[in-house]
Amino acid sequence: MPEATAKSEPNAENPQRINLPCAWYASEMEADKSWIWRFQPEHLEELDAALRISKEKVLAEQEVTKADFPLDGFAKVLDSLLDELEFGRGVVLMRGLPVAKYSLEDLRRLYWGIGTHMGRTMSQNINGEHMQEVRDHGFDYSKPEHRGSMTAAKLRPHCDISDVVGLLCVRSSKSGGASTLCSSMTIYNEIFDKHPEMLPAAHHGYRFDLDGKGPTGHPKEVTNPLPVYSWFKGQLSCRFNQKAIEEGAAKIDEPLTKLQQDTINFIGETAVRPDVQMSMDFQPGDIQWLNNYVTLHSRTEYEDYPEPDRKRLLLRLWINHAKSRPLDDDFANKTLMGPRMGVKKRPPTYQLNAAD
Repeated sequence: MPEATAKSEPNAENPQRINLPCAWYASEMEADKSWIWRFQPEHLEELDAALRISKEKVLAEQEVTKADFPLDGFAKVLDSLLDELEFGRGVVLMRGLPVAKYSLEDLRRLYWGIGTHMGRTMSQNINGEHMQEVRDHGFDYSKPEHRGSMTAAKLRPHCDISDVVGLLCVRSSKSGGASTLCSSMTIYNEIFDKHPEMLPAAHHGYRFDLDGKGPTGHPKEVTNPLPVYSWFKGQLSCRFNQKAIEEGAAKIDEPLTKLQQDTINFIGETAVRPDVQMSMDFQPGDIQWLNNYVTLHSRTEYEDYPEPDRKRLLLRLWINHAKSRPLDDDFANKTLMGPRMGVKKRPPTYQLNAAD
């Protein structure tokens, strides 16, 4: 087991166990559900008032700024939420937004307004969308160019590229589609305790497949080498997506070493262990907020309703915020657009369709 002195700052050569609230097991989250925050009547009144004000200004949805969507008491709740994401367990589920009372247009505007009080949104795709509708488009997730958010397939544990990911459930599926979460810090501790020989590989750079979302749009474009676990200024951050790592290596014809493959296999297998992973069913009106650097999320396969207006629909925001931890610039350059940048908006180099 690696040894570390109390006086030295942890880094890749001097790793340490994570003894913080963000290193949790499923039983701990089940025993203490203070991570579930319910909308209170005064919060909903304030949100409705802010929605009216923003609509009176005749602004397009994503032209709305924090000043155009005034929140007083609820803004303090959102500030506390950021503290919990960054310094607490890294997970908050807000429950009880009455989505049925709003049109989709108003609901998007309301959710966008909440996001303006949390930080800066990021582009999520080459269309430049800062709010993406997560729904099944009938695509085949086995194909590398098809993103999991556009399918009904089971998704393996991964994290997104922003400081925070927010998912608002507008409609749930007919069956399946449970959200599954685990602490990537707990997984690091499992490596530290049980497989210290894997730590160098966990800190080694992997080339993640960019799925055609890189700045050039080339289908074989991959990231610069990114570690799965990055120490910077005494803090540990995670970037994990086993599918992207394996497909990135295949695309550039640089096979992973046995140790590298064993390491990401162990991370992927530990992430779905029953004592590590917890599951929740998304209910309409839930907003799930996750710190991407300490949490991995996934999803079970789901079956949708046949009627278009009943199909599962989530709204996703990628947000960077002022309270987030410092990151190594190379680790933070996840789209080849610079540190903490989203996906570059550009014309598609090829068109996706369900038959591809």
